[in-house]
Amino acid sequence: MSVRSPYAICHMPYALVMGLVALSVVVGWPQQARSQATKASGADLCYTCHQELKAKFSQGTVHSPVKEGACDLCHSPHAARFPKLLRFKGAELCYVCHADKKDAFTAKTAHAPVKQGQCLNCHDPHVSPNKHLLAKSGSELCFSCHGKVRDAPRTVKHMPFEGGDCLQCHTAHSSTGRRLLVKAVPQLCQDCHQITEPRISRSHQPFNMAAASCVSCHAPHGSDRKGMIKHVAHQPFAEGRCGACHQVSASDPRATFLKGGELCFTCHSKEAQAFKKKLVHNPVAAGQCTACHTPHASDLPDLFSENSLKVCGNCHKEHASLSHPMGPGVTDPRTKTQLTCLSCHDPHGTQFEKFLTFSKERELCIQCHRGELLRAR
Repeated sequence: MSVRSPYAICHMPYALVMGLVALSVVVGWPQQARSQATKASGADLCYTCHQELKAKFSQGTVHSPVKEGACDLCHSPHAARFPKLLRFKGAELCYVCHADKKDAFTAKTAHAPVKQGQCLNCHDPHVSPNKHLLAKSGSELCFSCHGKVRDAPRTVKHMPFEGGDCLQCHTAHSSTGRRLLVKAVPQLCQDCHQITEPRISRSHQPFNMAAASCVSCHAPHGSDRKGMIKHVAHQPFAEGRCGACHQVSASDPRATFLKGGELCFTCHSKEAQAFKKKLVHNPVAAGQCTACHTPHASDLPDLFSENSLKVCGNCHKEHASLSHPMGPGVTDPRTKTQLTCLSCHDPHGTQFEKFLTFSKERELCIQCHRGELLRAR
């Protein structure tokens, strides 16, 4: 009975040499052949077959093992369990030398390729024309994945973004804060924008901006509004009527005239009446409008503070991960847009349980699956 090798991949020259060694036992292996197989060492031995790599690996920024000719630090010369005869898979191979980075890269927020151990999404393991062995330079590398950020319409652009300097605000690997920011807002913003500067101070009076979150009103990459105000602005905010909601002459100008939903319903009275006729979502019943909506400005319709998947997931964590398929790659056939929680649920309330927009018995499903039902008949 044959025993299967634990190594899935064998180096072809090695397998061939082993065959020749076995043959030499019978017929003898010429001295010249033996000397040719052993006279080269290190990378020079590899280059006897991989000649095209020698010139390539001598230009630009070269990875230290490559520069030192230590191919076998990453590759097994004989056999391995992983493609390209690699000794380990993914980031585990990188951490053989870069072990000091492993703990640092497990901070609160980790970049998706880092979290998934896909170092080669951004770095070339051998040589690169760019610093840090990056596969592409500057924002070009970031936009390989974040093309939507690049292509979003904006007439007013933030200078670091326009200049392709993503790393002025974001870290490439991990961060203790949200969105891989190098430091917390507003400290990050105040590195460049001095709040005591007359133009900034005058436009935000009478509010103290020292601890304000600038990105609650301003788009950090750019906007089609003056001052990089986010795309969707609450009408009183857009018109500069802070006094419509805030007691601007009080000792604390941030104080509002009324609390929670009571303040919102002074303008949105129609919504107030509609909400009384339905099974009401808990935040609505409690008057917590800002649990889902921002009172100033947003890049999303209806002043959502984040996209609906994240907003709903803040409270419904388990359900968000175990529900009907939705999110990126899942399209609502009615609107041709991404399927989200709001495709089936009304966030304020309905006459149906679970705040569904239609009865769950049949009517809800056939909104999207009517064609499948007809084909099944």
